[in-house]
Amino acid sequence: MTAVVELAAGAGGPAPTPVRNDAGRRVLRSVLGSILTFVALAALLLGLWVAFLAVLDIDGYFGKSPSEVWRWLTDADQGAARRRELAGATRVTMVDAAQGFLVGTAAAVVVAMSFVLSRAVERALLPIALALRSVPIVAMIPLLAYVFGRETTGTLVIIGTVVWFPVLVLVTTGLRSVRPESVELLRAYDASKLTELRVLRIPSALPALFASAKVAAPLAVLGSLLNGWLSTGTGLGSLMVLSTTSAQYSRLWAAVVVVTVASVLLAAVVSAVEQVVLARYAPDRLGR
Repeated sequence: MTAVVELAAGAGGPAPTPVRNDAGRRVLRSVLGSILTFVALAALLLGLWVAFLAVLDIDGYFGKSPSEVWRWLTDADQGAARRRELAGATRVTMVDAAQGFLVGTAAAVVVAMSFVLSRAVERALLPIALALRSVPIVAMIPLLAYVFGRETTGTLVIIGTVVWFPVLVLVTTGLRSVRPESVELLRAYDASKLTELRVLRIPSALPALFASAKVAAPLAVLGSLLNGWLSTGTGLGSLMVLSTTSAQYSRLWAAVVVVTVASVLLAAVVSAVEQVVLARYAPDRLGR
């Protein structure tokens, strides 16, 4: 049976490449590539920021340049207090985003596996998922906050809801992207659906899982911002709204920079983790 399982797993995609001794170096190169990509993208966004202000001729009262934001952050008198305020709000937003991302992704993976194991479950739950997706999250947050509260549970539900659907769709597609003959071979030897899921579908779905994580990570940050704005009154979401209403535009631009950098950095971290995991569980897909 073990030989059959290995044969079926190998038939789930392209012929596997033998694991090479330089797998560690390939992972290191991929991680360094993710870091360089982050640096290049940060430089590009900085250039676009300057060009945006210049081309649209934004009033200096509202539009702040990178140098102005830097001076605001490094002011001799108030710079330290401003940085502490921004760091505290960032910490709240990113912790909430990370927890909501993990909860939403885990829930989506569990539901996706249940879809593959049982068509009846899919027929029952998919309409609910589509209905949730059709309602704008901005409209749902006050209701979710009322039902689940404004503490940790409500925060996890709100952010998890934002990331849940795209992960569900991509992971479900990945779990089903196996060759029919591989499935037939396992079933011919009376393998259970759980065995089929474990040895064939889950390894095949790893690239889809990480692709969904790259999509979901920025969405988790967005969900955390919306949660802070519309529910908890904490974090960068609340700080950005307060900055707008009190005309503190340097603080607003600084918060936007932090959110942008955090989102890009989070995507880079997911890419780096992807290379490490693929090197361990799907080396034939490494670097693709």
